[in-house]
Amino acid sequence: MQNIMRKQYSRSELPVGEKMELREMQGRLIGDNGDPNPPYGSTNIAFDMSDVSPVRQGRMTVDMVSADEKSDFKPESNDTRESWDSKLQFMLATIGYAVGLGNVWRFPYLAQKNGGGAFLIPYFIMLCLEGIPCFYMELAVGQRLRKGAIGAWNFVSPYVGGIGITSAVVSFNVALYYNTIIAWCLYYFFQSFQSPLPWSECPRTEGPNRTWIKVPECQKSSPTEYFWYRQTLDISANIESPEAFNWRIALCLLLAWFFCYLCMAKGIASSGKVVYVTATFPYLVLVIFFFRGITLDGMEKGLEHLFTPDVLLLTSHFTIRILFQFSVNYQKSIINL
Repeated sequence: MQNIMRKQYSRSELPVGEKMELREMQGRLIGDNGDPNPPYGSTNIAFDMSDVSPVRQGRMTVDMVSADEKSDFKPESNDTRESWDSKLQFMLATIGYAVGLGNVWRFPYLAQKNGGGAFLIPYFIMLCLEGIPCFYMELAVGQRLRKGAIGAWNFVSPYVGGIGITSAVVSFNVALYYNTIIAWCLYYFFQSFQSPLPWSECPRTEGPNRTWIKVPECQKSSPTEYFWYRQTLDISANIESPEAFNWRIALCLLLAWFFCYLCMAKGIASSGKVVYVTATFPYLVLVIFFFRGITLDGMEKGLEHLFTPDVLLLTSHFTIRILFQFSVNYQKSIINL
């Protein structure tokens, strides 16, 4: 009886299946003399059709189920949003969003420049006090509301809906320069198939008396710097005399955006499969780099220089700004989940 009352006083109109069940059970309580309200006491109150309303106000008459409605009855689904195929896909996607180029690429540089091992102390303190709580809070909001950043903030209040739009704009701006970095990586990837490598030695140019000499500018710097600035980026001498259109990087950038389209074309159906590679391959590369690094000459001095604490550097304004910027960027990246 309590189950029937709970169904009858729900906030939405009774589905067709529950109408049928209610009519059959009500028919058992109506007498043969045609009286729709026999004196059955509290039992009759439970089947009072006049009080069924979506907002529990006023009176509403519920029509009986017809034969057409009975034949067309289908179970209703309240949630049509796509979901991950497995918990592993969700976990890998979360790792891929939270860990990016900023963590893998810039963290060793910032740690070495701002105190080495001493930098790890405030880093882990801020990670435990601010990063991890905000991370789990936003995961909980996303799973509870089952909405994106824009929909979640609009659900909280229409007045703060602009925060979700701003986070989407920030994500687009981040994708602009991240894809530029990916374009550089793709260019280096294609150039790495040459033998010898183009950045292993200085290129040669024609000198006096039809002789071939190394480029003087490359000899003053290094082959890697010359390849980066003059051949990859094609940087001009000054801003007033730009060089020609860099079509090599433009093609690599177009390829990077095409990869983004392939990953997001079908939503979770496509990105859920991509995360198996994008979330695990960087860690495989880091493991390879680690074992390669510890086999190089001078490995001991490099690790000593990286992890030797220098507490004085922690008092600099630059280090405090780095920690603050890290916290803000960390939250922005996980808001977009």
